[in-house]
Amino acid sequence: MFFEEGWIPLGEVTGNVFRRLQSLKAENKIGKGQGSLRSILAVTVWDVCEASAKLAVTAPDGTAVSVSKDVVMWADPTSLSNEHVNIQVGTVGSSDMLDEHGDLPDTDTLVARYGPFLNLPVVITTNTFQSSIGYLAEEVKDDLTEDKELIDGARTILSMAESGELLTREIARARIGTSLSRRRFKLAWAMAAAKVPELKKPNRWAGL
Repeated sequence: MFFEEGWIPLGEVTGNVFRRLQSLKAENKIGKGQGSLRSILAVTVWDVCEASAKLAVTAPDGTAVSVSKDVVMWADPTSLSNEHVNIQVGTVGSSDMLDEHGDLPDTDTLVARYGPFLNLPVVITTNTFQSSIGYLAEEVKDDLTEDKELIDGARTILSMAESGELLTREIARARIGTSLSRRRFKLAWAMAAAKVPELKKPNRWAGL
């Protein structure tokens, strides 16, 4: 709600993207195979976050404090939460992703994890948001059911997962190469994750 010029809150980004997607759906401008509005919203906002050169939180005094992009690194690209933030809420520690025991972290755990940054709103650069929203209609219009490169990418990820080899987003991205955009890679990952739910977990320290 309060932020420095040049920044926009993540929760506001999500709301704006959702309204734009609703308009596109009403106009029948969303292609087959794109998924539900909820999953398209998630993929879109995570992609906006990934595209942002800078990420910050708005401190109590109104200043923007730089934050690691790990805070907005997607786990399941079709989910509105990673382990740090729910993008609808847009604040540090707002995640509703369950931990390895199937529980939500309690308040003491969150305070220990985030300290004074708990509940501060995440903000991204306004330029990034405006640029991304400008391409949204183009990105969601295609029929994904006939996207051979996307399907091949999903098969590659699925094959890596089923073979038992070390699999992270970075390794899969390198294996697939540049045939898929950042957004379409997320969609390929989601397709593979529908078969291997383990791929929906953060799994950032795989191999250690």
